[in-house]
This record gives sequence, C-alpha cells and structure tokens, in this order.
Amino acid sequence: MKKTIFIRNISEDLMNFMKSDVEYDVIVVGAGCAGPAAAKKCAELGLKTLLIEKALDPGAKNVSGTCLNMAALGDTDLHYIMKCPIEREIHSMRTYHISEDRTTIFTEMPKEGVLLLSIRRDEFDKWHTEQARQAGAEIRLGTAVVDIIQENNTIRGVILESGEKLMCHVVIDGGGVNSIVGRKAGLIPKRSGKNMILYITAAVHLGEEIINERFKDEQGGCCIEYYLAPGTQYKTWPWIFPKKDTVTLGTGGYMTQELINDEFPTVEQYMRNFMNLPIIQKKLEGGKIESWGVHLEYDNKIEQKTKNGLILTGEAGGFVIPFLGEGMPEAFLTGIYAAKTAAACIKKGDVSQSALSEFYEDMIQENLFLQGFMYVGEENKKSILSKPDEEIVEMMQSVIMGGGFITNAVHTKWFKGVENGSIDEVEEAKTFLEFIQPYRQVSTDYMDIYREMRAQVNSNISEKSKNGSDEK
Repeated sequence: MKKTIFIRNISEDLMNFMKSDVEYDVIVVGAGCAGPAAAKKCAELGLKTLLIEKALDPGAKNVSGTCLNMAALGDTDLHYIMKCPIEREIHSMRTYHISEDRTTIFTEMPKEGVLLLSIRRDEFDKWHTEQARQAGAEIRLGTAVVDIIQENNTIRGVILESGEKLMCHVVIDGGGVNSIVGRKAGLIPKRSGKNMILYITAAVHLGEEIINERFKDEQGGCCIEYYLAPGTQYKTWPWIFPKKDTVTLGTGGYMTQELINDEFPTVEQYMRNFMNLPIIQKKLEGGKIESWGVHLEYDNKIEQKTKNGLILTGEAGGFVIPFLGEGMPEAFLTGIYAAKTAAACIKKGDVSQSALSEFYEDMIQENLFLQGFMYVGEENKKSILSKPDEEIVEMMQSVIMGGGFITNAVHTKWFKGVENGSIDEVEEAKTFLEFIQPYRQVSTDYMDIYREMRAQVNSNISEKSKNGSDEK
C-alpha cells in the first residue's frame, strides 16, 4: 500500500512541475559530440532548447584527431553529419604489427567508396554547435554549469557559475566522462583510477603534399595507420590519423598498476617510444609538433542512464568503446535518442525515471550498430586485459581483419574453443563474425547518400560565393 502511495505522490509532483512556468523544455549541457546532436534534434521537435558549453570555442581543447565511421553515418538520423567540415576522405586502414622477429603490414580497404572521414574536432564541434543554433536552439558559450537543481529526487534545472538558476522539464547531460551533472545526480560514480584509459596525443604539421606522399594508398587516397610495437602502448592501439596538413598521433595505456613502472615512469614515455620507432621517424621527418594533449576515457558501463528529469548521453552515459576507438557515432545517436525521449515524455507529462528509461533504452536496444560495437568492445576488453602485449601482437600477425580489432574478439573465442574442446565456443565465434560483417563494409547506398550530402555542401558554398560577388 505504501509503495502505491509513494508512486502516486511522485507522479502528482511531476505533473505539477510540468504545469509550472519553466524557462526551457530542455537544457543540454556540453557541446562535445552528444550535446549539439541532442540540442539540434530537440529544437527540430519543437522544444524550447538551451545548449550550454563551458568553453568559448567548442572543441578547442580536442587536439586529438579522429575519424567518422561511414558505416555508422549510414543511419538515417546521422546523414546530416556527412555535411560536416572534412579534412580528408580515408579509403583504407594500414596496420603495423611489429615484433622482434618481424613486422607484419596489413592494408584493408573496401572495394569502392570511402571508409572513414578524417575531421578536426575543433572545427567539427563548432560546426555541429552551429547546426543546433540554426535548428532553433539557444546557445550559451563560455558558461559553466556548477550544480543541478534537485527537488523531491527530480532534476529541475541547473545552476551556472554566475549563480543564475535555469529551470526546465528535462536536462540532457552531454558533459563527457567527468560530467558534473551526472556526478551531482549520483549516476556517474567517483573515478577511482580503475576502468579508465589514459591517452596522450600529439599533432604534427607536415604539409599537405608530404602527407599525400607518405600516407597514400593504392587507390590514390589516404589511409589511417595503427601500430602495435614493444614499449609503445599498454593495452591500447597507437595510431596516426592524417588531416589536411597535419597528422595526429595517439597512444597510452589502460590504467592498471602496470601502466607506470621503472621502465615507464610517465605515460609520455609510451609516446616517445612510439615516435622513436624508425618507421615513425621516417613518417614524421621534417615535421613540427603543434600541440600535445592528454585524454581520459572511462571504460565501464553506467548502469543507470536516466533519473527523474535527467538523461545521460555520450561519454557521460558510458557510451564509448576505447578499445575500438569508437565514441562519436555513439554520442550522436544517444544525443538524438535522448532528444526524442525528452520530446515524447514531455508531451505525455511524465519525465519520471521509468518513463525516460523505457523510451530511451528501447531505441538503444533496437540500434544494431550500437549493440554490435558495444559487444565487440566488451570482447576486446576481456581478451586484451587477459594477455601480455607480446601475445596480442603474435596473434594479430596470424590472421588480421578490421585493423586487428575484430580479429582479437573473434580469434580469442575461436582459440579458446579449440583449447577447451568446446564446439559451442567455436560456433559463438562464427556467429559473431557473421553478425559484425555488415559493419566492416561501406555499401553503395551509403556512398550515394554521402555524395548527395556533399553536393548540398558544395551548392551552398557556390551560392554564398555568388552572393558575395553580387554584393561587391
């Protein structure tokens, strides 16, 4: 009887709040990857939306290079992302597995089409935030959220550094791995140094022509490169991503007691060893380091992603897959799903945790891309943490697919099944390979959509140029 009364009282309280005067329908915190996607969709759905970002320039601190997965952008909700500022179209992946005995080089490319889109986060995040503004969202930059407004276990708004209080029906948290909103709400646990990966990154200016020459592929385009070599990483995958006139490098390690030791007194030592590899020295010869950066990624599930009046998205919600280098599509999608959830629940007059969770989780579960890559990430984590780096390199040199990521998940299961004499485990590996296969290919449909999006961008550029000439 008490339980029934409690639920009714909470429902009545929420209903009264929904009828009260609030300044916004939705407040989105953070203009990284998830935040602008959420704000844009909220505005498109007719919600009065505010996007708050503590930096004056969205993405300014993101010096690490990144690439967008074309297979992920094939999702209808993400077609607009194809219009973003692009540094380079990536047609292939090149993987170097370096051991004392040999170096194995593997190149993978689709039969046709673009595999990845190389972007700069400082340019992309500004563009993405502007898309939210053009859709109708209000944007506040250089504005820090320091606390949440919480009454009767319900999130009712946020408090700014200035002391200003802003009320809303739903807060969407896109504040990243250590978001203050999720922490204040009690959904993001205190970081203890476990289940985290520490990356160190560098941007090296080489010039467009040199990058064209040193990172070209067999199709005349550019490729990204991954490396596994002794002393260059700890349970991670060092990389080089080519941009227009710079390349970005990254490496680091999983935060266990073995990450820092006498041989590696700082995480920077892994990057020094990486850049001192003879093959990397040739790649970077004549280049100038423009910037360094350090980035933490939390590699563990957030069990509860919603609370009364609150939805976690992107890294704040644990939607990141460090072992695959995945995180941006997951952030875009969860941001958009959070917006759709907020719109549906506000319309119903019920922004309770149960209502938000049901709607939000259903969309996440129905997306095979999200489910597939989260599964791959979990399997890679289990496998990589159970093996020394030397064993991983040897395994990758035997059979390689998808830059080694899929290999690790599939063959760990396969070899374990053989070792245990378990046909069920072998069958599980086979089933998993069949499941993930579509996401390793760039379909003709994706490329048709991509060409259409880029044609719209070029048309807009031409129109602006023409209008500028007419004005003169």
